[in-house]
Amino acid sequence: MMKMLHSAWNWGDGCRRSGVAWALLTLHVVWFFAAINAMGRPSRAAALFRDNFSGADWVIIGGRPFHFTYEPSIMKALVIGDLPANIVCAFFDICISPVWRVLHVGTYYGSYIGAGEWLLGGSLQWFLIGGMLELSWRRIQHP
Repeated sequence: MMKMLHSAWNWGDGCRRSGVAWALLTLHVVWFFAAINAMGRPSRAAALFRDNFSGADWVIIGGRPFHFTYEPSIMKALVIGDLPANIVCAFFDICISPVWRVLHVGTYYGSYIGAGEWLLGGSLQWFLIGGMLELSWRRIQHP
């Protein structure tokens, strides 16, 4: 057990020192904000429409209405690229959603919380991928 924890600690330390991991994390953050910006301006009216259950077939992300079919390509690529992290974030959201209900967090403000979770989860995903890539390259170069 201790050996497994020690190797996990060393791997995490290697990721922290990895230039590739930090580069992928930085690229993801830029990509995320560019995709959100490409969606348009935030709309409180869309969030209110969604809160009233008026038949909306889209969600709100960062205050902006989101429907995969009508989104720009940069946003579609982000959704697909961050899918593993978004699945993990969905389980986290299920656990924390009762807290948002008790605090009466509406759709508009909740969409910013969800976008923040997406940013953190996706960035962590790409950070870990970068760390694994650099570790693999080192093993190939120095067998």
